[in-house]
Amino acid sequence: MNKSNEPPLPLPEGIPDLSPREADLLGMNAAITRRDFAGSTLLGAGAALLATVAPGAVRTAHSQTINIPLTGLDAKWTGPGGIGDYANSNGNTHGVLNAAHGHIRNSDLDAYFASATETGESFELLVVGAGISGLSAAYTYNKRRPKGSVLVLDQHPVFGGEAKQNEFEVDGVRLWAPQGSTGMVFPLNRAKDYNFFSEFYNELDFPRDFEFQKPRNMSSKDLLVPGDIWGPMHIQWEAADIGYFFESKGFVKNMWRDGLRRAPLNDKERLDFMTAELYRTPNRRPDWEKWLDSMTYSQYLRNELGVNSEAFEKYISPVNAAMGCGLGADVISAYSAFNYMGPGVVSQGRDLAKGLADPADQVYLVSLPGGNGSIARRLVQKMIPGAFNGKSLTELLLDRINFGALDQASNAVRVRLSSTVVAVKHDGDPAKSSRLTVWYERGGRLYKASAKGVVLAGQQHVNRHICKDIPAAHREAMGTFHHAPILTVNVALKNWRFLDKLGISCARWFEGFGWWTGLRRNVLLDGKESMPLDPNKPVVLTQYNPFLLPGLPCQQQCTSARMQLFGLSYAEIESAVRAQFTRMFSSAGFDAARDIAGITTNRWGHAYSVAPPGFFFGKGGHPAPRELLRKPFHRIAFSHSELTGAQMWESAADEGQRAATQLLDVI
Repeated sequence: MNKSNEPPLPLPEGIPDLSPREADLLGMNAAITRRDFAGSTLLGAGAALLATVAPGAVRTAHSQTINIPLTGLDAKWTGPGGIGDYANSNGNTHGVLNAAHGHIRNSDLDAYFASATETGESFELLVVGAGISGLSAAYTYNKRRPKGSVLVLDQHPVFGGEAKQNEFEVDGVRLWAPQGSTGMVFPLNRAKDYNFFSEFYNELDFPRDFEFQKPRNMSSKDLLVPGDIWGPMHIQWEAADIGYFFESKGFVKNMWRDGLRRAPLNDKERLDFMTAELYRTPNRRPDWEKWLDSMTYSQYLRNELGVNSEAFEKYISPVNAAMGCGLGADVISAYSAFNYMGPGVVSQGRDLAKGLADPADQVYLVSLPGGNGSIARRLVQKMIPGAFNGKSLTELLLDRINFGALDQASNAVRVRLSSTVVAVKHDGDPAKSSRLTVWYERGGRLYKASAKGVVLAGQQHVNRHICKDIPAAHREAMGTFHHAPILTVNVALKNWRFLDKLGISCARWFEGFGWWTGLRRNVLLDGKESMPLDPNKPVVLTQYNPFLLPGLPCQQQCTSARMQLFGLSYAEIESAVRAQFTRMFSSAGFDAARDIAGITTNRWGHAYSVAPPGFFFGKGGHPAPRELLRKPFHRIAFSHSELTGAQMWESAADEGQRAATQLLDVI
């Protein structure tokens, strides 16, 4: 029982309390066209999590933990995962969370280390984490030492980390959508200018120029459909026909194009919106990067631009959070906002003498089917013979994974999935040791393997639990990383005639559940469309939903937001999506029961590392804690995009390369 006098932690906006009739009208009990989505109305166990949490425990939480087990979730909480190879790996599933919280966070296996089963395996390099950073580390080592043995262990059933996909089949049409990471920056020469580049582009053998599909059969013949999901959120609002939905007014189409005259804003709010968007005067101080890192984005907007409307921060904070900052303007460093081209602060990168203006005007994003899962697939294909049967780009991205090829003893690089690493320790004195032992749980049994070097390619909230012999300084540095959650929702639709009728390709809303979704033009693969772009045919609409609780300090906001995410059952999310779409689109003929073919949720409890002031360059003359972790601790190297403060696939790959290169000098 909660005896705290504090108010209960609020649930996210837009979670409806439906009567049975309302549930029927929204299609909550409708038969889904694919068996994969059957049972989607079952109530999960997640709501019990919040009921057990004293609000005071959440609000005083530090280092991303609260004093409850956070285990016991079941498949009904996870919800349906679609079809194909990723059907059982949609985000942090109940199985992943139960293992992570029980075996890592709660250390329930530590007492059994001595009795762990010896695999008898000894590797040159063992990589913990098969996201893009971990795969890049394995690739780097394998390229330099082709005969060196490498094992990659990952907790999930499929490699890729947050670079995975959801797959659907609706009315005979196959559909793909990203679970998380998506987007490659082109053209590459301009990507280099703006630090959106990795040398791994040269390793992937992807095309350097892409052709985008053209929409067909639209009644709005000139409807502007963007090529990616991120740009229209704000930084390229001109790239799409966007409907901004206000509860008091309905849709306002393309509100930026007429100076916000039709938006329900007062004069001060309108002036602040336009000031932030039109600001083009960088501060020329030589230490401008450290200067930006000394303040929150909110402080920058208020003190440098004079923008102090609550309405603008409410508008821009979900954009900041979803694009990579994790949380909103009230807590993130202004330098973090700069990294993701936040209004106003993006001007600091302008240098017309070098031809550097707004990056959004000079680069574009390419999102392949399934997002950056394509990059993970390519890396695995290059390291492991037979992992994919096909050779063409289409076959690589759209065909099935040969899971049987991933962990063959005859291969130099092996990937072992569904394996939760619970401990890593040098054998003896770390300064003198020549090997390490790695303990991991798989299939209900505890194993241990040996390696000459280990790359920890996971986040620091995990590393501080599994690293058993690091010094206090490293553990303290790891404890400074705080992560915000993202809920990626993919809604498979039988058609999108309602958007065509409204004359919009993207929607932004300000009340209710979520805040953004939209169409995108897919790139042609081997000259062909992977998915149709026709209002009469199926499509997937993706949502990246942050959990913002402005007013709470950074670490407490991260923890509270994560509890909101964990506390939602799949059925609650499904009903919220159906109700929100009905509220916005029913006037244009949308019927949730008829038009929604399936909804897949991908919960990322630690989606983004949040960078508050001081994260990048430190405070009080002390270096940032991340700098310590970018150096190896004897035979352990740390690798994750969070160590850069800009979590993109490019930074993930570069960090993996750095970590592997560091250990090449040791092993």
